[in-house]
Amino acid sequence: MEQLGPAAVNWRKQMHRCRFQRREVIFHQGEIGDTIHLIEKGRVLVEVSMARGDVAALSVRWPGDIVGELAVVGDGRRTARVTALEATETLALTRQTLAELRAEDPAVDGYFLKVVADKLSQSTDQLVDVLFAPVETRVMRALLRLVAAFDRGVHPAVVKVRQCDIAAMAGSSRQSANHALKLAESDGVLRIGRGRIEILDLSRLQILAR
Repeated sequence: MEQLGPAAVNWRKQMHRCRFQRREVIFHQGEIGDTIHLIEKGRVLVEVSMARGDVAALSVRWPGDIVGELAVVGDGRRTARVTALEATETLALTRQTLAELRAEDPAVDGYFLKVVADKLSQSTDQLVDVLFAPVETRVMRALLRLVAAFDRGVHPAVVKVRQCDIAAMAGSSRQSANHALKLAESDGVLRIGRGRIEILDLSRLQILAR
C-alpha cells in the first residue's frame, strides 16, 4: 500500500480485519470472490488445481503482499486457492469499496496495474527457469525465494513448506526436487526436517541458485 502514499490511509479505514488459523483456506480456486486481502501478519500458500486433479504450488506471499486482486478487478472468479501456512491476519477490501476508491482517486488503478505487472514478471521468470534452467538450479532458486518469504532475521532461517510444494514451485517432479535437496543437505547448505527446511549456509545457497 506504500505506493499510494497518503491515499493508503483511506484504504485502511474502509478495510475489515480477517483472521485465519494455520492451514485454513482463505479462498478456493473457482469460487466467486469480491474481496482483496492485504496480508498484515503470517504467510499464505498460493496453489492451483490441474484438470487431472494435481495441485501445484505457485508461491508464498507474506506481510505487505496482496492476494485475490484478479477476481475483484477481473471476472469475479478466483484463479487459485490461498491457504494460511501459519496464523494469519489480513485486511480485506470489498469490490464495492474498491470501485468507490477508484472513482475517487486515479492512483488506485495505477497501483493495481503495478501489482499485476509485478506478479506477471515473477511468473515469467519462473517459466523461463522451467524452460531453460537445470532442475537442481530451479529447486535452489525456488528455495531462495522462500527464504525471502520466511526470513525473520534469525539463523538458521527456517522455510516451513513441504518438499512437494518446493518441487511444484520449481516445475520439477518431487523425486527430482528431493534429490537436489538431499545433495544440498550433504553439502551442508541446509537441513531437511518434517514440513520444514533449515538454511545453514545462505551464501552457498545463493551460489547454487545462480
